[in-house]
Amino acid sequence: MLRLTVCFAAWALAALAAWTPARAAGPAADPSVILLSFDGTRPADIRRQDLPGFARLLREGAAAERMDPVFPTNTFPNHASLVTGVAPERHGIVSNVFLDPERGRFDYAADPTWLEAPPLWSILAAHGIPSASFHWVGSEGSWRDGTGPLEWKRFDARTSADAKVKQILAWLDRPPGPSRPRFVTAWFRGADHEGHRHGPGSDEAARDLAAQDASLARLVAGLEQRGLLSTTTLLVVSDHGMARVERAVDLAGELRGAGVRASTLAGGGFAIVYAKQAAQAERAARVARGLGLEAFERRTAPRELRLGNDRFGDVVVIAPVGTAFLHESLGRRIAAGLHLPGASRGGAHGYRPEEESMGAIFVAFGRSAVAGASLGRVNALDVTPTVLALLGVPAPPELEGVAIPGLVARLPADGADR
Repeated sequence: MLRLTVCFAAWALAALAAWTPARAAGPAADPSVILLSFDGTRPADIRRQDLPGFARLLREGAAAERMDPVFPTNTFPNHASLVTGVAPERHGIVSNVFLDPERGRFDYAADPTWLEAPPLWSILAAHGIPSASFHWVGSEGSWRDGTGPLEWKRFDARTSADAKVKQILAWLDRPPGPSRPRFVTAWFRGADHEGHRHGPGSDEAARDLAAQDASLARLVAGLEQRGLLSTTTLLVVSDHGMARVERAVDLAGELRGAGVRASTLAGGGFAIVYAKQAAQAERAARVARGLGLEAFERRTAPRELRLGNDRFGDVVVIAPVGTAFLHESLGRRIAAGLHLPGASRGGAHGYRPEEESMGAIFVAFGRSAVAGASLGRVNALDVTPTVLALLGVPAPPELEGVAIPGLVARLPADGADR
């Protein structure tokens, strides 16, 4: 009997030792959300057979057929919309580079005060929920009201995906309380870098994405080892797709040649023209249309383009898919997204969001994600209200999207598993 008692006690201690770390690593009830962006990644890119990390997420999680980005389909406007829930017209990050009538030139700026709408980190701070961010537009510091992420990392293109995974898990290893973030954002280069250089779906883009997929798998394994999958929702998105470029257009040069006095800021299939005089805006639009481009004076543009912010300049020009604008870089003119002017091997974005090639990804895994479920077609503006619903926070009335029903319909009324 004594031997039996000793054996049982040893078994119980071993079981307790195996059980305790998983329970201690994260909160028992308070939900968390991790939002990862894989830049420039299309729905087709993540369904390759050589991506076991994404394969698991698609098999055991829920995915949208595609996520519609906002216009313009460039990196900074869409990353800002993903965390504000409003269009660029309202959050003010209208392109990667633009001019503000009062503040001057915005050029891939990290300063959160350029945002004209509160980001998720600030919305959550008002509800006592701490956040952290590893490379996201508008996350490097406090917003205009003095709130922001609990911790953030300054952008450095040399930072590896594994380093980001290691930091995310370290944040989640903290004991429950004000120092442990419950909302984490991180940016991965996805298929964007090599897609620009070699074109969407290229072998180079696939190899780069496969390396990041391995890091994604390590993140999922880390969450699983810590027993966090029941309380954590992992959302993997992208900001836009990518299209192969066959032609380059020198819009700025054409405007100069036509005697139009204006400044042109272009990227991919999207350009903003800042005219020196009102009459020059009309001439700029006319010249652009003569090149086979869509061109709209901002004051009379179709409402669906949402160009109400002054930062959109005087004329907005949209190229057809497959055409990219030349722009200035390091003192030489190059095709946006290409190595050489007119080269037909690279990729670009910035086109209308309804274009098939511009479709982004949305995958959910962990808490509230039903294995194998299809979420249909969602919108980038739906991400912020979805995150808030998953964290049990009411959505501010100014948000333009909706919480994705396939993810939040089964949540308790207060959004938490208590």
